[in-house]
Amino acid sequence: MLTAAFFLFALNVIIGRAVHEDVPPVALSFWRWVLASVIFLPFSWRRVREQWPIILANWKLLAIMATLLIGCGNTLVYVGLQSTTALNGGVIPVARPVIIIILAWLLFRSTVRPNQWAGIAIAMVGVVLVITRGDAAVLAGFEFNRGDLWLVVSSVGIAGYMVLVPRAHGLVHPMVLVQTTMVLGSLLLLPVYLWETGLWTEAGRPMVLDWTSAGAILYVAIFPSILAMYMANLGIEALGPARAGIYNYFQPLFVAMMAMPILGEELRWFHPVALGLVIAGIVTANRGR
Repeated sequence: MLTAAFFLFALNVIIGRAVHEDVPPVALSFWRWVLASVIFLPFSWRRVREQWPIILANWKLLAIMATLLIGCGNTLVYVGLQSTTALNGGVIPVARPVIIIILAWLLFRSTVRPNQWAGIAIAMVGVVLVITRGDAAVLAGFEFNRGDLWLVVSSVGIAGYMVLVPRAHGLVHPMVLVQTTMVLGSLLLLPVYLWETGLWTEAGRPMVLDWTSAGAILYVAIFPSILAMYMANLGIEALGPARAGIYNYFQPLFVAMMAMPILGEELRWFHPVALGLVIAGIVTANRGR
């Protein structure tokens, strides 16, 4: 389930980059989650009705998770892809397992072995290599690509969500978690979407509804939103955040495989080097029992 989920998440990056000139980023995210919540509601309604008192009692946790996943996580992926490549959009999230381990340790004092910290350090070198594009002067001058920075922030949001999934599953049914996250996330994005359309400013960017925008929204609503999110939640619950976090490394591999033939992007020397460092970090972190 996790492998399939991250394949669909990789396709989400490809779609987001492919339509970045046609569909505004917040509009793509907002309508994605609105449509997904409507499509999924007939399947989750009975569970939501049964657990409504539990939802109300734990609304703060659910709102935080919706903010992390949809407000900070997914939406900022689309924002970042406005000014960076799909390859970087796939490679930068390799920091996510590292962030998951750190957050699990900070929030719940999960045990982290020395070899895991070594693996974290090695993998982080690979991430920095992609962000700086192999130029040390970029790191020294803090001249990061704005899109890359948005992608880093989005990875922190998604990692925070993954750390909290087991705690939420102890309270509500997985289908309820998916439904409430989508609804709360849509409500959270509404004012940002209205601002993007130019409701309060003259420099807005309204979305044009055509076959391109409709097709992109329909795809990301069904596959990365409903199917991938549900499968990922079940996988995280089964394996735990730290072990499930390792599956994030499938995403850059899938994105790289698809970005070059589909989008015609150039494979730079630092992309395979960065992935090699990440793989070395995985091996190091998983040594021992």
